[in-house]
Amino acid sequence: MRPGSIPSVALLVCVVSACGVNSRAVRADVDFFEKHIRPVLVEHCYECHSDKAGEPKAGLLLDRRSGWEQGGDSGPVLDLDNPEESLLLKAISYNDDFYQMPPEEKLSDEIVDHFREWIEMGAPAPEEQEDDDKEESDAENREESVASLGTSHWAFQPPSLNIPAFEGELSHAHPIDRLIAVGLQEADLAPSQRATDETLVRRLHFDLTGLPPDYESMQQYLSSEDERKYEQLVEQLLQSPRFGERWARYWLDVARFADTKGYVFTQDRNYPDAHKYRDWVIDSFNRDRSIKEFLQFQLAADQLGSEQGSDLPAMGFLTLGRRFLNNQNDIIDDRIDVVTRGMMGLTVSCARCHDHKYDPIPTADYYSLYGVFDNSSEPGGDPSPLRMVDRKDLRDAHILLRGNPSNRGEKVPRQFLQVLSPDDRRPFQEGSGRREMALAIAADDNPLTARVFVNRVWGHLMGSHLVETPSDFGTRSNRPTQLPLLDYLTIRFIENDWSLKWLVREITGSSTYQQSVTHRAAAIERDPENRLYWRMNRRRLDFEAMRDSILKICNGLDLSEIGGPSDKITRVESRRRSLYAHLDRQNLPSLFRVFDVALPDTHVPKRFQTTVPQQALFLMNSPFIRHHSQGLASSREYETVEALYRQILARDPNPQEQELAKVFLTDGAHQSKEQTLAELAQVLLLSNEFIFLD
Repeated sequence: MRPGSIPSVALLVCVVSACGVNSRAVRADVDFFEKHIRPVLVEHCYECHSDKAGEPKAGLLLDRRSGWEQGGDSGPVLDLDNPEESLLLKAISYNDDFYQMPPEEKLSDEIVDHFREWIEMGAPAPEEQEDDDKEESDAENREESVASLGTSHWAFQPPSLNIPAFEGELSHAHPIDRLIAVGLQEADLAPSQRATDETLVRRLHFDLTGLPPDYESMQQYLSSEDERKYEQLVEQLLQSPRFGERWARYWLDVARFADTKGYVFTQDRNYPDAHKYRDWVIDSFNRDRSIKEFLQFQLAADQLGSEQGSDLPAMGFLTLGRRFLNNQNDIIDDRIDVVTRGMMGLTVSCARCHDHKYDPIPTADYYSLYGVFDNSSEPGGDPSPLRMVDRKDLRDAHILLRGNPSNRGEKVPRQFLQVLSPDDRRPFQEGSGRREMALAIAADDNPLTARVFVNRVWGHLMGSHLVETPSDFGTRSNRPTQLPLLDYLTIRFIENDWSLKWLVREITGSSTYQQSVTHRAAAIERDPENRLYWRMNRRRLDFEAMRDSILKICNGLDLSEIGGPSDKITRVESRRRSLYAHLDRQNLPSLFRVFDVALPDTHVPKRFQTTVPQQALFLMNSPFIRHHSQGLASSREYETVEALYRQILARDPNPQEQELAKVFLTDGAHQSKEQTLAELAQVLLLSNEFIFLD
C-alpha cells in the first residue's frame, strides 16, 4: 500500500482501538474461588486462621478477603505481580523449610495449581460486606431461611401484569412503550425519534439473520408505500432459514457448545456428532418450537415421546461439556451449572461445598440434583451418541462435606429445588428424575425460567439486558429497573406458547426498539447507561456477524446447506457461516479470543466486548480481509465507486464521498486499478458504518 492513503486511515483506526476502554476488565469470575479455593481453606486452614480459631496463628486470617490481602506477622501472603513469590503459594508447595502448610501433609499438586491459577487471576473473591463473615458464612447464624428468601426476593415471585393507562398520544401505544414511558417520565426524559428506514432495515437484518441487507432489498423497502412494510419485513426475516442460524449461535454460548472434550489423557478428544446438537437447535428455532419444549427436550428427550428419536440430539446440551480429565464429580457439577444458570439464572453449583452464601440454595439441594445426573449415563455405541439414559441401579446421592468425595454426609433424595417448590416438594418418582426435573424447570409457574429466557432475547435485540446478570437472578442481582416490562413480556411469552418468534415480533414492533441512537447530552447526564431506554444502543457486530458479512458482500458465503459438520473457518478459503466453526476447547484460535467469541469451557451468560488493537490490525492486514477485498475488486461488477458503495454499505455514496474516492483512485495510478479498488473496498470494510450497528 502507498503512503498517505490507506495506512493513514487504518492507523487511525488502530490508535482509536488501542485507546478504547476494555470492558472485559480485570474482573475474574469468583466461581473459580468458590469451587476450588474456599473449600480448601475451609477444610485445611480455618482451624488455625479464622475468627473461630480465637487468636489466629501468625496473625493471619484466611476466612476473609481482607485477611489474605493484609497478611500476617510475616507480611503479605500474596504477590499478585509475581505469584510464584507469594508466601501462601510457597507454603502449600512445601518450597520453604519453615513455612509448610498445612503441617500434617502436603496438598495435592492439582490443588496447588488451582491456588497458583487463582493468584495469577488476581485472587478474585466475593466482595465483603459489613459483618459478612459473622452473619453469612455460618449457616446456623443466617437470619433469612430458604422460605423467607423465597417470599421476599423479586425473582422468586410470580410475574405480575400491570400495564399503566395513559391519556393522549400514549393511550394506544404499544404496551412496551407505555411501560418504558413510566420510567422516562419519572426521570423527566423523552424517547428518541424513530430511526431512519435505512437504519431499521439494516438493524432488522442483522438482529434477525446476522447478515446485512443488499442494495436491491434496501431500495425495494425505501420505495415501497405499503403502510405495513415494516411488519412484512420482520415476518420475512423470521421465516428465513438464516433466522435459526443466527439465534442458534446465541444459545450455543449458553450451552458451552464445542466439538471437543478438552484434555482427556490419551483418549479421543473429539465429539464426532457434536454438530447434530447444533443442527437440532437451528431447526428448533426455524420451526418456532415452543421454548418450553425446547428446554425440556434438552434434559430428557429420551423420556418425552420424541418422534423416532429425532429429538435425541437435543441432549447434547448435557453431554457436550468439558470432561475434566474424566472426573465424574466435575462433569456432574458442570451439568448442574449449565442447567441451573443457563435455564433458571441460579448459581446452584455454588452450593457444592457449602450452603449458598447468598441465595436460598442449601447444599442438600445441590446433591439432590447431583443424584439426578449421577443416575443418568451415556450409552456406549448408541446410534444417538449425544443422548443419556437412566441407570438401572438407581441410588440417591450423599452430601459430600465441603465437596470432598472422601467425606460423605447424609443421603438426600432426588428432588427439585426447595425455593421453587415450597408447597409441593417430594422426591422424584420416575427413574433418575430427569423428566420430572425438566418439567419443573420449564413450567408455566416457575417464576425464573421464562423470565431468564425473555431477558436474554431482550438483551440480544436491545444491546443491554433488563437484568444485567442474565445468568444470575439470585439475591446478588440488581432488581431490574424495568421489572414491570420484564414481567409483561414473560406473561405474554407464556400465553403465546413460549414462542421465540412471537417475542421477537413483540419487541421489534415497539417504538422503543425502533428508536435512533441519537446522542443527547441532557439525557446522558440523567441516565448515562441508558437503563431507561431513552434511545437505542449502538452495537459493534460480533465476530460471527462481521465475518459472515464480509463473506456475503464479497460473494464468498456459501448458504447452500443448513447444518452439517463443523468447519475450520480460520482457513482463508472457508466459505461456511461462522456458526459452523470447529471449536476446540484446548486450542481455541487466537482470532476467536481477539474478537470476544464465547469460550466453550463453561456456560457464558453474555459475551464480553473489548476494544483492542488486534481487532483493527486483523481488518488491516489479515490474509482473510485482503483476499476477499481483492476478490471483490477483481469482478467487473464493482469497477466504479458507486458499485463498491452499493455492494458494501448498501447505499449510494454522497457527493463528498464520491469526490474523495475519485481522488483516491487517481492517486493510485502508479498501481493497477484492481489493486486500488481493492484498497478502497478494504477502507469501506474498516469503516465504523460497516462494523457498528446503529
